[in-house]
Parts: sequence; C-alpha cells; structure tokens
Amino acid sequence: MAMPSSLFSFHFPVPTTFNTRSSGTKQSLRSGSSKIIACVGEGTAPFSNHSNNTTTDSLSAGILTKREFPEGVWKDDIIHSLMSSNQGAAAAAYEKRVESLICEIKGMFRGMGDGETNASAYDTAWVARIPAVDGSDHPHFPQTLQWILQNQLEDGSWGEEKHFLTYDRVLATLACVITLTQWRTGDTQVHKGIEFLKKQIGMMEDEADDQRPSGFEIVFPAMLNEAKSLLVDLPYELPSIKQIVQKREAKLKRISTCVLCTAPTILLYYLEGLQEIVDWHKIIKLQSKDGSFLGSPASTATVFMRTGNIKCLEFLNFVLMKFGNHVPGHYPLDLMERLWAVDTVERLGIDRHFKKEIKNALDYVYSHWDERGIGWGREDDLALIDITAMGLRILRLHGYNVSADVLKTFRDQNGEFFRFSGQTERGVTHMLNVNRCSHVAMPGETVMEEAKLCTERYLRNALENVDALDKWGLKENIRGEVEYALKYPWHRSLPRLEARSYIERYGPNDVWLGKTMYTMPYINNGKYLELAKLDFNNVQSMQQKEILELRRWWKSSGFAELNFTRDRVAEIYFSIASTMFEPELATCRAIFTKTTVCLVILDDLYDRHASLESIKLFNEAFERWDLSLLDRMQEHMKICFVALYNLVNEIAQEGRERHGHDVLGYIRNLWELVLEAYTNEAEWSEAEFVPSFHEYIATASISVSGPTLILICVLFTGELLTDHILSQIDYRSKFAYLIGLIGRLLNDTKTYQAERGQGEVVSAIQCYMKEHPEISEEEALEYVYTLLEKAIADFKCEYLKTKQYVPNNCRRLFFDHVRLMQLFYNERDGFTHSHDMEIKERVKKVLFEPVA
Repeated sequence: MAMPSSLFSFHFPVPTTFNTRSSGTKQSLRSGSSKIIACVGEGTAPFSNHSNNTTTDSLSAGILTKREFPEGVWKDDIIHSLMSSNQGAAAAAYEKRVESLICEIKGMFRGMGDGETNASAYDTAWVARIPAVDGSDHPHFPQTLQWILQNQLEDGSWGEEKHFLTYDRVLATLACVITLTQWRTGDTQVHKGIEFLKKQIGMMEDEADDQRPSGFEIVFPAMLNEAKSLLVDLPYELPSIKQIVQKREAKLKRISTCVLCTAPTILLYYLEGLQEIVDWHKIIKLQSKDGSFLGSPASTATVFMRTGNIKCLEFLNFVLMKFGNHVPGHYPLDLMERLWAVDTVERLGIDRHFKKEIKNALDYVYSHWDERGIGWGREDDLALIDITAMGLRILRLHGYNVSADVLKTFRDQNGEFFRFSGQTERGVTHMLNVNRCSHVAMPGETVMEEAKLCTERYLRNALENVDALDKWGLKENIRGEVEYALKYPWHRSLPRLEARSYIERYGPNDVWLGKTMYTMPYINNGKYLELAKLDFNNVQSMQQKEILELRRWWKSSGFAELNFTRDRVAEIYFSIASTMFEPELATCRAIFTKTTVCLVILDDLYDRHASLESIKLFNEAFERWDLSLLDRMQEHMKICFVALYNLVNEIAQEGRERHGHDVLGYIRNLWELVLEAYTNEAEWSEAEFVPSFHEYIATASISVSGPTLILICVLFTGELLTDHILSQIDYRSKFAYLIGLIGRLLNDTKTYQAERGQGEVVSAIQCYMKEHPEISEEEALEYVYTLLEKAIADFKCEYLKTKQYVPNNCRRLFFDHVRLMQLFYNERDGFTHSHDMEIKERVKKVLFEPVA
C-alpha cells in the first residue's frame, strides 16, 4: 500500500514566541541538590502544609500508592554494591598509563608509511633465487639468503613464528628448502626442513580449506615439481599431494591465457606458480607503476628472472632498502593499514584521542581513491571489495564525497559480490565489511541494498556452520563480530555498547592470510586494547559518580513519592552515557537525564493520573510561570510542577552561562509544545476519540518527546550554535520531525496491544485502521512498519548529508537518540520493562561492570 506523500512534508507546530524572562537565581545543574523552591526535600511530604485545594481531582485519593509499572531495577543499594570494586582503581591506572599509550599510538599513526608488516619467508626465498646480474654464480641479493639461513625455526620450518598453520609453514618451508638447494648451501637447514615437510605434508588435509593461503593449490604443486627436479626427498605420492595437484590441473584448465595477459586479475599475484602458461612478453603490460606485479615480491622476482625487466629489479631493490635482508608478502599495504587502524580506534571507542591522526590517514586514503575501488596499496591495479567497502563506509561517515557505485565493480552477473576480479570464493571478513558498509546507504543506492541482502544471507549461513572460518585471517572472535553486526547494525548500535563488545573481541595478535600468513602491528596491537580498557573503565568510574548525583536529585525532587510513574534514572542515564560519553559532556548528560525523567513522569501523569481540570491548571501555571497556583494543586501535581519549574530554571541558567544570552523563553516554548500534545491526547482519551492518522501523527510525534528533549540538550554539546545552525535543527527541521515520527512509530508498534488492553483507543495502528476499515490489524501494522523503515532511511540520509554545516556533536546527539530508541524498542517496550535480562545486561556492561 502506498504511503501518503503528504506525511513526510508535514512539520511540527513551530514556537513563534521566545520569551526572554530570566531565571533570576543561579543554580548548579550538576549538584542536583540546590533548589529554587526549598519546600521539596528529600524524604519529606512536599507541601504538606497545603491541604485546602480549590480543585478536586476526579481520581481517587490513593493515587500516590498505585503502581502500574514494574519496579525499577537499579536501586541505590544495587548501584553501590556494583561500584565498590571499581571506584578509584580505574582512575589510578588511567593516570599512570594512558598518556603514554596515547603518545605511542599517535606515533604509530605518524609512522604509517607504506605499511608495517612482518617478514615473509616464502617471498624472501623467491627473491633469494635471483642470480647475480653480473653473471657470477651467486645470488643477486645475498643478504636474503643469509636471512633464510639464520631464521629457520626450531622445528625445522620457516614461517610466522607465533602462529602455526600447516599450509603456511609447509609452503614457506618448501620455498626455503628449494632456494638453499639451488644455491648448494645450508645442508643442515635443508635436512631439517625436509624432515619437517615429511612430517607435516600429510597433516594438511586435517586443516580446513578456508584456512589455506590464497593461491596455495597453484604455487605448491608447481614448487613440488621443482623440488622433484632438484632431487629433494619428499613423499610426492601422498594422497593429499595428489589431491592438491588435481585441483591445480582443474584450475589451469579454467584459466584463459588470453585473459591472464590482457587484464589485471588475482593471477598476477601467483605468477611463480603459473610459469608454464605465462606469455612473459605480454605480461609486462600489466606491471604496476611501482614495477611490481600486484605488490608481490615472489611474483615480481619470477618475472624478473624470466624477462630481466629492470623495473622489477628496481621494485625489489626499493623493498630491500626498507626491510634490509628480507621482504614482506605484499608491498605496499598503506591503504589497508590506515583504514583498519582508523576502524580499530573507532570501534574500540578511543578515537577522540586521535582526531588529527584520523583525518590525516583518511585524507591520504581519499587522495588515492579510485571509482573502480582500491586494494591493499596505492599502486595496486586490482581492487579488493573489503578494502573498498571499508574505505567507502569510513570516508562517507567522515564527510568525504564517495559514490556507492564503486561496489558495482565487485558484482557478478548473478548479483553476488566477490572479493576481486576472477575470484569466486567469499570470506567472512570481507563480507562483514561489505555488510557494515551497506548500512550507510543514501536513498536510491540500490547496489547498497543488494549488498546488504547478499551479505546478510551469507553471514547468517556462516553462523549456522559451526566450523565456518575466515578465509582471509586468523581472527580469534570473528563469530562474535558477525553476531554483533547482524544484531546491532550501524543505525541501531550505541557507541559504548559497540566499544565494550569490540574490546571483548578484539584480537591484538590476530594474523592475516594472503599468499602467506602476515601480521599488521599498526592494526592488531596490544596498545590499542590496553588504552581501550583503561579508557572505558575510567569513563565508567566517572559516570557512576554522575549516577549517584542524579539519584540524589531524583529523591530530593520528591519523585520517590510518586508511585504511579517509573523509576528509570539509571536506564535514562545509560541512554545518554552510552552515546555522549566524553568527560567534557557531563552537563549534557545531566540535562538529558533530568529532562527525560520529567518528561516520563508528566507523560504518565497526563496519561492516566490527572483529570483534565488538573491538567489545564498545570498548563496555566506553566504558561504564566506562576507559583501562586500551587495551592490549588494536589500533592502529586505540586511535586511535578515544582520539579519542572526548578529544572527549567537550572537549565536556563546553565544555557545563559554557556551561550551568553537568555534561553529561558526558548526552553519554556519547547515544554509548552509537549505539554499541549500531552493535553490533546488526554482529551482524546477522555472522549474516547480516535483522530485521523495525520492528526494523530502531528500530535503524537511531539508527545513522544524526543524532539523536545534533543532540542534542549543540543545547547549543551560543547559547540556554539549560530542562528543558521539552529534553524537547521529546530522544530521546523526534518531532523526534528523524523526523530518524533520514528520515536512514535517505534513506541506504538511495541505498546499498542498492551495499552489497548488498558483501555487506550489511540495509536498509529488504530488511527490508520479507522481511516481504512477494509484492512486488517496485521496490514495496518505492516504499513506502519513500512513507514518506519522509510523514516529511518531518510534520517540516515539527513545525518550523512548534514556533515558540512551541522557540528558533529549536534549530529551525534540527534542520530544516537534514534539509535537508542531502536535499541529500547527492538522487540518490546524495553524502557517500561527494563527488568528484562537483555536491557539489564546492556546497562550493566556500560555503567557498572568494568572491563577485566
């Protein structure tokens, strides 16, 4: 069913009059204890001396003892019990170590050149084969031969010492044995290497194919033939060897020699294993600008030995000048290193310490961005989907202009996505990166939607396979990363939850798989993890003190006396602390929490715990800003009004100090709008009136209170807001409208059935059914979900496109509030039912449980 286009052109009523009355008395928002009116005290019955109300509420006198909501989870005793083991320790550790770690990590960013990685015994062996160009019977790079002789491991193998993968060790060891045999040196090392190979070659079939280095079935059989010609004593007739040889023969039959020599494919990376089918004169046309063949020293060395091409030799000379006596498995890795390092610090929640370094890294990547995609390094002619998707996502989120059309490079005729041209197998890591990228789509980018569907299907299937491994890396917790990404996509993932999750899954010693195993110390490094843990615990310790202050404010305001409403101080504080978590945003967190508490209480009050007469009196007192009407209010109404009066004045005073002008009128107008919306809904309920869908949305998008809350808090994000910026984000903006619409539709889809059981007759679903009596409730609900999905997509677009003219913290506040609402209303009303285990665990992880 088509949705009415007029709905998305609707705007909220705009506050046209901004009063300039000041609060008069300076108050501290952080203390929560000072009061403009001191009659409401902790543990007392507020205004107990006023007993002659001229207005009689139609509700029963027992209203304050009535409880309709589940008890609050986070009582003071529980909070104190959880805090005891953490207070002080995190701060002390932070002071001692964190500054040093920040300096070290900044040094890593500044030191990023062509990509830091480990030595590749396999590639070094191939470079060591090159004979001296003067024709003498010596290696041209004797230092590489010495490196091989000096770097054999105790078990007789060569390869990555800290990680054992049979395929990788066998490949590297065979390459080194052949090289030493060719140069008739290192008899002891050769003997030990052969013994290792005899023991391990038969073990390869015990490892998963997914953990086989890229191109293994091409280069390994080719080297076996060389070893046999050199009379190296190996078990050539083993079934496992015959099986790999058969795979190679099958692959060679599928390789077109014409394609091999006319367009860059991954086969350029394995030329040392394809020597019998390569046209060496034609292949030179596919040489990279730096003289290499896809950055592979082994492949480049082979081409030089076959052709004498001087650019190949120049590339190898350059690499050895950098690394000394060995070469890596790929060079350069500059684009991959920078993107993954930025992603690492962002996902670990420590990126605020490295803003300049992140910008420099992304400027570098953007300077080498190509509309066909990018690879490991700046000179790579073969684009890789995981590198490209990572780049597209991060660059777009940081405001760079990059098109999603780049993903079309990696889509086959069946609509499936592959890693690079000529490759058919897919791996978990690169499909995960494409999935994460697909969530920053702009409207109309169908390739992103196709990528989302394709990768979700692949990743869910991978999770069902308990033995599923990543083809491109040995990652300790890839399964956990996939589970988190599918459950909490970008637009529903709160920053501190993601940081906590990634801290628990980040592998500082993870290794990568290319043609051989390799490490990336500027991507996987224990210093990142150590800083993330210290930083998380320090922030958590600070936030626990803030919670205690807010709990004191809750009680001193008299809210503990109101048994008709919800005690959700910790959950509300969690909402803002899990997004705007930085120490300098403490005031923003306090205002958010206090304002939300008042909004929740007044929503509950207007909803079912005050007569229309009492509501109108409350509204009149607020509009007049007049305390003289308190004598006519019942006790619970007095508590609510005084708390609101105090809070608005406190916020106005804080706003005046920050912005240099009076904001009381601005704040009061925002509150008047939401009180008016609450009143409209109370009148509908009283009359059992079901409005039109459009009329309902116009009011309910305000009564959900998200726009009011955010438009107040935006004044305290630490950024000076010009009139132009405020006009982009005020009640007239699409930003504010979509926050209200999304919040209302999320709330209604999860609460309408329960509220209908309590006598409520108004919700988006019921209003739509009234206008369309021919449809079922399921169809109405489906329509509302469709409207919700479009609103969320529009909001993501608004967030992405406003990077250039709305300050970052303002954008974060808006966007993260929408993320938050989706999290709380993912499956049910998680705010009301905050005792649910999942909600409790989220709050506990962010606020109370330190990282080990």
